Amino acid sequence: MRSCFFTGMKVSVVGLICAMVIGSCAEKEFDPNDPKKSYGIAKEPYDGGHFDEAIKRLGEFKSRFPYSQFAAEAELLIADSQFQLEHFQEAAASYDTFVKLHPKHPKADFALYRVAESYWEDAPEAVSREQEYTEKAVAQWQEVIQKHPNTEYATKSKDMLVKGRRRLAESVQFVARFYCHREVWHSCAFRYTQILEKFPEQKDMTKEALDQAALALERVADAKEKDPASDKNLYHRTMTAQQIREKAANFRRLLKG
Repeated sequence: MRSCFFTGMKVSVVGLICAMVIGSCAEKEFDPNDPKKSYGIAKEPYDGGHFDEAIKRLGEFKSRFPYSQFAAEAELLIADSQFQLEHFQEAAASYDTFVKLHPKHPKADFALYRVAESYWEDAPEAVSREQEYTEKAVAQWQEVIQKHPNTEYATKSKDMLVKGRRRLAESVQFVARFYCHREVWHSCAFRYTQILEKFPEQKDMTKEALDQAALALERVADAKEKDPASDKNLYHRTMTAQQIREKAANFRRLLKG
């Protein structure tokens, strides 16, 4: 029994030593005199789909070869790794930094598009929730179209811009309906006016927006006439009751015409 115990212990020790040797050998050393070869070693985990390890190794490469022609490629692969890991806020920040540091890089359009895509992935689909990340994605797609108009990413951005703006418009509509239901008329009017002014392409929302904005403004004017000194909302502070009614009447005319 005793000999079996020691034999087993020897096997365990040998196995542990072998594992340590194999582990140390698996992580290849960079060649300080060959940035290209070292970059190839650094990106091996990325090529193999090991994105956590890729972030670590590519970060080490950047630290050791900060002025190498491959340093920018390492930065981009780090951002790609974060995106693949669904760490979208980290990815957005990394892609954004890449664009700022390398605005003339051949892949700058891709990186800028990925900033938007990262925000979009983190944005909630439910229009009842805060759409801050959708707004950021929309802003980035607009920047891609402006700065890189003749690229495939501009085309993709145009398609995504339609989806993003639709979601934002539906979010404003959701809030507008909420305030109208609660009879918070100044907020109801303001939100529906936002739809008309900021999202004119959403034609299917126009009729509801005009009708409800007019109704809400009429209610605001009624309140203003009852209490001229009131300072409860934006319309009360900046417009007379007559001006509020004129604005409502204009929406009614647009609704008919």
